Amino acid sequence: MTEMAKGKLILLNGGSSAGKTSLALAFQDLAAECWMHLGIDVFWKALPPKQLDLARVWPQYYTWESVVEADGLDWFTVHPGPILDQAMHARYHAIRAYLDNGMNVVADDVIWKREWLIDALQIFEGAQVWMVGVHVSDEEGARREEERGDRYAGWNRGSARAAHRDAEYDFELDTTASPVRELARELYESYQACPQPTAFDRLRKRFLP
Repeated sequence: MTEMAKGKLILLNGGSSAGKTSLALAFQDLAAECWMHLGIDVFWKALPPKQLDLARVWPQYYTWESVVEADGLDWFTVHPGPILDQAMHARYHAIRAYLDNGMNVVADDVIWKREWLIDALQIFEGAQVWMVGVHVSDEEGARREEERGDRYAGWNRGSARAAHRDAEYDFELDTTASPVRELARELYESYQACPQPTAFDRLRKRFLP
């Protein structure tokens, strides 16, 4: 029987530039309890620097493709390789260690593939997980990418499609037009109003034997 984790996990799943990190940081300051922020970028940026460079990355880490779609907006996607898969598997175990030690975690995520989702369902067995969908319009996502200057055009659109493809949520947020503090308040109130999250249980019924 799986031992119950003492800490709680809020998983913010959505595309790049959807505002997940800003939301997580604002939520930390708003919440009455201590929540540790362990977002995907902490682990992504721990990779060797040249593997973050699209011109130099090795296929064992990931491959990528980019097109301009019929509406004129860019679409960009990543196909994770075995080393990136291994790093993300270790990431979920790192988060689980915090939960098992009684620390609450808010983690922004981009679940690029079904195997990552299944990994999370297995590793977080016995933990309370609130699965939260974070959305932004394609147009606003493209504007944020251009403003940031550190994201390939279309990364938001492609990553959002991948992240939400198989997901189910306890609740969802749209960051297109609302201020981050307002969104953090909505996240906190939605979390408080949902004492028994069910999304991971529903997903386990779909994907685990």
